[in-house]
Amino acid sequence: MLASSSMPRPSSRPARTRRTKGVLGGRSERVVNRVLDASVAELARSGYAAFRMEDVADRAAVNKTSIYRRWPSRQELVTTVVARMSTRFREVPLPDTGRVETDLIAAFTWRFTFGRQLEGRAWARLLAERHSSEVQSIIGEAVQERAGEWRVMVKRAVNRGELPAGTDADLLLELVRSVVDARFNKGRGRLDATWLKIAVRTIVAGARSGTLVPTRAR
Repeated sequence: MLASSSMPRPSSRPARTRRTKGVLGGRSERVVNRVLDASVAELARSGYAAFRMEDVADRAAVNKTSIYRRWPSRQELVTTVVARMSTRFREVPLPDTGRVETDLIAAFTWRFTFGRQLEGRAWARLLAERHSSEVQSIIGEAVQERAGEWRVMVKRAVNRGELPAGTDADLLLELVRSVVDARFNKGRGRLDATWLKIAVRTIVAGARSGTLVPTRAR
């Protein structure tokens, strides 16, 4: 009787299965977050072309096999990093103040602040390597999604009657970006808030006169 009572009884619970990429928790989640944080730091430092899984493992203080088990390639790992960045972008919607000038000033101020952060520097390195088809395949969708949000600011202004119908949103944004970035580089990495306001107001004033409406749309 004693022998029979000590034998294992069949369990009704299903056998445990190995964790998959989509299931996180406890130590597994902590390791994933360490790896993703380390990947952002490596991207900011080296860019994509020089990105090495070994460097990520060293920075995250994990074994390389822990990384390769979940992300078999550099492309898969960076794709996960970009997906996390995209989620954070959605959590910080671009401003809607009711006026196009203040929308643009606030949005470009946010852009400057983000660009100085680690994720911002990593994102900039990826954008600089968009000529690579592999990088483009990783960030293309996220770039288009965020660009669409920027265009919405201009489209709202058109709908409110602040700007003429047919105003080229991409051209307006590119003009502001070019002027601000030129001043930023000249100022050795500082955002000149006064210059930003002048640039936005000057370009928007020109847009109001119809200069940014393509000829075929007039």
